[in-house]
Amino acid sequence: MAPKPNILAVYPEVAESKIFDLMPPLGTLWIAAVLREAGYPVRFVDEQVEDVDVGALAEELEPALTLIGGTSHSRFEAFDRAAQVKEAYPPTTVVYGGPHASFTADDTLNNIEDVDIIVHGEGEFTSLELARWKEAGGNAEKLAEIKGIAYRSDGRVVSTGWRPFNDDLDALPEPARDLVPMDRYAMELEYLGLPATSVVTARGCPVACSFCSASKMYGRSYATRSLARVVDEVEGLVEKYSIEGLKIFDSTFTLNKKHFLGFCDELERRGLAIPWECEVRVGTVDRSLLERMREAGCYYIDLGVESGDQSVLAEMGKGITLDDAEELLRWAEDLGIRTKVFFTVGHIGETYAAGKDTLRFIRRNRKRITLVGYGPAIRIYPGTRVEEYARENDLLPAGFRWSAPYENRDNLRLFRPADNVPILLQPQLGVRELRRLRLRYILSRVFSLSFLIFKLKLLLRYRELSRFLKLGLKGLAGRKRKSERSS
Repeated sequence: MAPKPNILAVYPEVAESKIFDLMPPLGTLWIAAVLREAGYPVRFVDEQVEDVDVGALAEELEPALTLIGGTSHSRFEAFDRAAQVKEAYPPTTVVYGGPHASFTADDTLNNIEDVDIIVHGEGEFTSLELARWKEAGGNAEKLAEIKGIAYRSDGRVVSTGWRPFNDDLDALPEPARDLVPMDRYAMELEYLGLPATSVVTARGCPVACSFCSASKMYGRSYATRSLARVVDEVEGLVEKYSIEGLKIFDSTFTLNKKHFLGFCDELERRGLAIPWECEVRVGTVDRSLLERMREAGCYYIDLGVESGDQSVLAEMGKGITLDDAEELLRWAEDLGIRTKVFFTVGHIGETYAAGKDTLRFIRRNRKRITLVGYGPAIRIYPGTRVEEYARENDLLPAGFRWSAPYENRDNLRLFRPADNVPILLQPQLGVRELRRLRLRYILSRVFSLSFLIFKLKLLLRYRELSRFLKLGLKGLAGRKRKSERSS
């Protein structure tokens, strides 16, 4: 029997990934695990932690398929990698997947000739069918039989629709973490300094927030993995990689009460006393449930409150109340659970006055919030209601398309780096108003003595100061290298 053809998988790096803790790209590693289980040799390159010439690698491996993942921020790197592997080994079929690819298929295929196929939505079984199609000769006419893809045929883009949502996550093997150098991610639990990694226990989100594409990506469906499988994976991570903490990267870990309480019970049953962080949706837990989570190791929760104005929350489809959010913050404070709370301004229809309400909410609760994540503008991502609104109201930059070079320099006026994703600027809330709100937020931090003392205590108590210094030195070193290259 002839050996199965090689498959190359690439996860591109983007500059901003260097600022935060790096994490293994579990979605693409899940695809790699399914392919490998079916007997296909997979070479995985995660450019976040590896410096590999993918062109030279493609020339060496001669992959039947080249799978490229990534996000909207890494789309141009993805296009570059597609060009590199095509030049090095023209017979390879380049498959581009992920949330960005799923919602920009026509634009990408019409303008990026080195991308051959787009995967819509979940990629595991679609990629497996594509591998079998390629192994059988890659007859172009047979592509129409594969659900969940878009491709070019006779000069036009053809879509086979979206593959039905996979509600049996236990049919998947664990993500193939052994294909990447796990020791290079160096993820740590904030404030504890313990080596950690990420796990996913469920997929999907039935809540259709206007700024997020998750509900469209999964059709507002939600599925959980069996708790035995999840905790088997956790035990393996502890034994194989010596991790001492977890970051649970479900869209909303507490959506299913039976699931997250069962996770707590299973950890305790197996004697896994490790701290963990998760995202909690406001309105899904009460004090007793939060206390149960703390007993099982939950030391830090992430909350997407987004706005301090109830009408803005209603418009974005968040489905929470500010009273519930404040009550949850009080419970967390009483129980000694740290909180990371996310806010954004610039939502559809939001006014300057509503933006000030968000700042008031932050001030009112600042002693209960360990870390504020404040976004000074809404990024426009493909597949979101925000993108639809921007197109309908002519609010995208002139001539903008996702496949064309673009730099968002408006970010500079909002005191954050320029990137390649546009922001929502509205007549009543443009750059000028967003900048004023951003300055108000910054000044409220700088001139709040009690807040600064509170933060300093946290930094000193939990050894976070050394981490901030390390990040600062890394940034200085990066600027020095950039200066040396340009001189």
